[in-house]
Amino acid sequence: MLRPARIEDCAALTDLVLRSKAHWGYSDAFMESCREELAVTPERLAAQPCFVLERDGKPAGIWALDLSDAVPEVALMFADPAHVGGGVGRLLWQHMAAALRRMGHNRVQLDADPNAEPFYERMGCRQIGTNASPSTGRMLKRYEADTSVVLTTKRLILRCYAPGEDEALYPIMSDPVTMRFWPQPYDREGVAGWVNRWIESYAENGYGRWAMLDRETGQRIGDAGLIRTVLMGQEVIDLGYIIHNPYWRQGYAVEAAAAIRDHSFQVLGLPRLVANMAHDHAGSARVAEKIGMVKVAEFDNPRNRKIRTFFYALDNPNAGP
Repeated sequence: MLRPARIEDCAALTDLVLRSKAHWGYSDAFMESCREELAVTPERLAAQPCFVLERDGKPAGIWALDLSDAVPEVALMFADPAHVGGGVGRLLWQHMAAALRRMGHNRVQLDADPNAEPFYERMGCRQIGTNASPSTGRMLKRYEADTSVVLTTKRLILRCYAPGEDEALYPIMSDPVTMRFWPQPYDREGVAGWVNRWIESYAENGYGRWAMLDRETGQRIGDAGLIRTVLMGQEVIDLGYIIHNPYWRQGYAVEAAAAIRDHSFQVLGLPRLVANMAHDHAGSARVAEKIGMVKVAEFDNPRNRKIRTFFYALDNPNAGP
């Protein structure tokens, strides 16, 4: 569970941060020199967004942001040494990036401890210079990251749409083969509305549909993400995916959908996901089943020519009662 840090957490979180830093073998003298810079205090919580990741009721990680400059700065990003290598860092980073997107920021900067450089580079950070540590004086690499990138998988990048991106998406959403299970292919006006809808959703909900790109080539493969909508009279969050037909039957939809499922439950804390597809869209149904969804109903879809439609659902296994 990720939640805002509270004043009563300050002592435990300061201990976590210092243990995490000391994990790399720094001397007592070095640790003492950076204690003030790293401490989690009531003053920090009042000035900086700060979230704690809990595991089994105990803090497992923390992030905090300094928003005093035009480009936000990572003030704290630490995992308990017991959880290093267990994916805590990635969850913290993704949660922080989602918070930045909700606040309207698409960049973040940081000065990286040398031991943390590989982690930040895996998160997509690129070096933009060097900077002297205010507490120790040593030179650190300065990094910047594009927070519009929501998820990366083995082969894919899922990132937020940018204004004007509809022209690049149009060849996919206007293709009659790719869109054969939709009411109709989209025209240029429809694609522009699609892109603008999700840009608005990022600020309103913290998620939406995202551009799907090949991680190595940057080639546009499709579109996937989350839609807050109403289906069968229920307010739901629908996980959807469109794969351009040249890339069908290569596992991209499952790869994207599984990553979105995990992000939805672990980072966004959503209680439930659903998916819907035309009764004869066997490929889409297989994707839903492969990521653990179960068909719970069928209905005639008024938004899609009243075609018989399958309704799949999956509850967050970590959600409370």
